[in-house]
Amino acid sequence: MTLAILTILAYLGALNLGVYALRHLEHHQPQGERLLKGVFALGLFACALHFASAFQHLFNLEGQNFTLTNVASLISLLMSLLATLALPKWKTIWFPVSIIYAIAIVCVAVASFVEGSVIKQLAENIGLLFHLTIAIFSYALFFIALLYAIQLKWLDHKLKNKQLRFSPVLPPLMTVERHFFNLTLVAQVILTLTLVTGMIYLHNFFASEQIHKAIFSFLAWLVYAILLLGQWKLHWRGNRVLIYSISGMMLLTIAYFGSRMV
Repeated sequence: MTLAILTILAYLGALNLGVYALRHLEHHQPQGERLLKGVFALGLFACALHFASAFQHLFNLEGQNFTLTNVASLISLLMSLLATLALPKWKTIWFPVSIIYAIAIVCVAVASFVEGSVIKQLAENIGLLFHLTIAIFSYALFFIALLYAIQLKWLDHKLKNKQLRFSPVLPPLMTVERHFFNLTLVAQVILTLTLVTGMIYLHNFFASEQIHKAIFSFLAWLVYAILLLGQWKLHWRGNRVLIYSISGMMLLTIAYFGSRMV
């Protein structure tokens, strides 16, 4: 419980410092860059505490406790770590990272107060461990890409209505679009590997109790494939990109968590 409280406080500190840093950057004040480095350091510290807290709940003497809340906490940890590591390089991550930290706070709190038991013995099946790892990684990347799609829609709307004034904290639209495409493409490649490894290492992958996961995962793969093709060849932007991103995320969520009980 102490680790969870410290993790939440660290994330809250990073969030508040991030808002403070962006205000300084908005007014072209040089201390904004230094404060942003502080957000990076505090964010990494929060991720380290989050890892310790998640490890405490996920691993026990019987095996690995893959409850819905523990898996959600693990995914939020991965998203927080990826977003934090991108902070020094990607100006486009400044706004998504605040949402990601807020989600991490909720996931840590819920995982700490809601108990459950879904024990797996992954140490005995390295192939299954690899499959679950890349599945979680692809989900985290797709969720970050969804936040980029929302940001892309917002910027596009403001530009079309000439409501967007220049600000040093606002990322260029084309950069957001490029980062969204790259994130979705990498996540799609990893999702493809997830489907392949699922067929190889999950012997009941097409059994009646598992078939919905295969179907919804493949439908999500198909939606993201159309999205990538549409953005690459037809230069999709705005509502269409957002709708496909939300649809793919919903299908993937149903595939991963639809039959799980806390």
